[in-house]
Amino acid sequence: MTRVLIIQAQTMGYRFPFFTQLHGALKRDDIELKVAYSPPHGVYATLTENAELPPDCLYKVKAHWLAGRMIYQPLWREIARADLVITGHENKYLMNLWLFLLSALRLKRVALWGLGEWKEEGQSRLSGWLREKSLQAADWYFAYTQGIVPYLQQHGVTAERITIVQNATDTAELRRLLHDITDEEAAEAKRTLTGDAASRIGFYCGMLVRNKALPFLLESAHRVRQQCPDFHLVIMGSGPERAWLEQAIAGQPWIHYVGSKYGRESALFYKMADVFLLAGTAGLAVVDSFGAGLPLIATELPTHPPEVDYLCDGKNGRMTPHDPGAYAQAIVEVLTRPALMSRLRQGAIAAGSRYTMEAMVENFRAGIINCLAYRGSASQFHQSLNSGDLGGYRER
Repeated sequence: MTRVLIIQAQTMGYRFPFFTQLHGALKRDDIELKVAYSPPHGVYATLTENAELPPDCLYKVKAHWLAGRMIYQPLWREIARADLVITGHENKYLMNLWLFLLSALRLKRVALWGLGEWKEEGQSRLSGWLREKSLQAADWYFAYTQGIVPYLQQHGVTAERITIVQNATDTAELRRLLHDITDEEAAEAKRTLTGDAASRIGFYCGMLVRNKALPFLLESAHRVRQQCPDFHLVIMGSGPERAWLEQAIAGQPWIHYVGSKYGRESALFYKMADVFLLAGTAGLAVVDSFGAGLPLIATELPTHPPEVDYLCDGKNGRMTPHDPGAYAQAIVEVLTRPALMSRLRQGAIAAGSRYTMEAMVENFRAGIINCLAYRGSASQFHQSLNSGDLGGYRER
């Protein structure tokens, strides 16, 4: 049986359905998938959404962190057994240096999975250079979205060695739960929360971290409230900024911090909401917004993850300058113009049916099969090495 190993520093709850579904899809192709991951580290250790994978899929390994930034995971045996190793396109994985050497020697197929150019602030020139060089050391690239393909090709990754994953979360369950929640139930929940079933709700769901621009969101919300007295802001999630947030909204009953919610509890807030608000970096929450049929309102930032490509200004949401006044005005316009709201909702629903976990699984599965077929196996390499005939292995 062909074996594929995916290496993750840690596996968050939102990835659980993806790996489970991919494991099942590959099994039907007689391909065994193992996902190697370690206990959550740093800010991720504070979250409660970390998940365990099925025993026949997981390989939990102890992580050794260097200065809290570099990770070494002793995966020698699993790497040796694998026909294809898929690892993150991040400099923190110390094992990647060994994997790139194995790839260069044609002893192992090695693929990168990532978001292309790293856009977070504070990246050093050396870090950027290493990320670019790693692109030339791998056999394949699983790209989050179409939008990062030009960057990959600019740095030597040919089109035939790129799989566009169309990164997504599992919104099928969210859509099912939303369907089961009646309008009457949502109206009653809104009345209980805000005092009026006709209140208009802006909703944020995600990690409470600095790059989500929570102070910006609150300032914008205050401006919206001045023009729409029935506006309420609901914030769901957890993270290191929680204490600051709770202090910042104290005494403001129209701003509701509800903590972390899951399943039907979470879906009920999506059902109550009118718009989804992402004032800071917009990543996979874009998919959740569209999965719920909610127009997304975001701001222009150079640090957005690739999933922001799914947002089409004026079609399924709004993209404004990163200015509280402009952002607030866009929110007000969407909330107070029924025709605009209707058009954006229809666009969000259409995007939600396109960017799905099912599509991501099929894209990833096809990419794995194409990568495995791209060149000869390690055993064939050894045979050619012994015979002295390496002609077929000198070119990718």
